[in-house]
Amino acid sequence: MSNIDPKTLVLQYLDEAHALELMLVTNLTAHASMTPEGRYRTLLENHLKTTQGHAEAIERRRRELGDDSGRGVIATGVGLVRDAVGQAIVLTKGPIDMVRGSGVNEKLLKNAKDECTTEAQEIATYDALEAAAKAAGDETTAKLAAAHRKDEESMLSKLRSEIPRLAEADVEERTGQKAKTASSTTRPSSPTRKSATRRSATKKAGTAKSSGARSTTKSSGARSAAKASSTRSTAKSGTRSTGKKS
Repeated sequence: MSNIDPKTLVLQYLDEAHALELMLVTNLTAHASMTPEGRYRTLLENHLKTTQGHAEAIERRRRELGDDSGRGVIATGVGLVRDAVGQAIVLTKGPIDMVRGSGVNEKLLKNAKDECTTEAQEIATYDALEAAAKAAGDETTAKLAAAHRKDEESMLSKLRSEIPRLAEADVEERTGQKAKTASSTTRPSSPTRKSATRRSATKKAGTAKSSGARSTTKSSGARSAAKASSTRSTAKSGTRSTGKKS
C-alpha cells in the first residue's frame, strides 16, 4: 500500500465533513419549512445559517490545501461525488419526513431525534478531522474542526432540551389528555446548575457549622463564667462564716 501525502489525507477528512454539512443544510431547510413558528423553528433556522457558514469555511480550506497538495483530478472528483451523493440522500429524505407520523408533533419529535443523530455524527467527524489534522501538522484545519465541533455540541444540547417538550406535545395531541409531567422536570440537568446547587449547599453547611461553633463557644464561656462566680460566692461565704465563729 502506497503512502498518502498528509495534505491529501486531511483533504479526504475535509471532504467528508463538507458532504455532511451540505446534507444538514438541506435537512434543516426541509425541517424548518414544516415546523410552526416558535422556539424550535427559530433554533433550526439559526443553526441552518451556522451550517451554511461551516460548509463555506470548509470549502475555502479545501481550496487552500488543494492548491498545494497536488491530490489530482481523481481525488477532487471523489470529493465532488461524495457531496452530490449526500445531497441526493437528503433530497429524497425530505418528502419522507413530511409524511412521517400521524400528527404534527409526532413529525416534529421524529425530526428532532434525527437532528440529534446528525449532530452526534458531525461531532464525531470533527473529532476525527481535528486529530488527523494535528497528526499531519495542520494546525489551521485542526482549529477549524474544533470551532465547528463546539457549534455542533451547542446545537445538540439545545435539541435535547426541546425533546421533552415535543414528546409531551405529541402525547397531548395523540391521546387528547393533558401531559401529567411538566417538561421542565424531564429536561436533562444542567452541569452548571448542579455545580451551583452543590456550592450553595456546601456554603450553607459551612455557615451552619460556623454558627454552631460560635454558639457552642458562647455557651461554654457562659458556663465557665457562672462556675467562676459560684466559686467566688462560696469562698466569700466561707470567709464570713469563719469570721463569725471567731
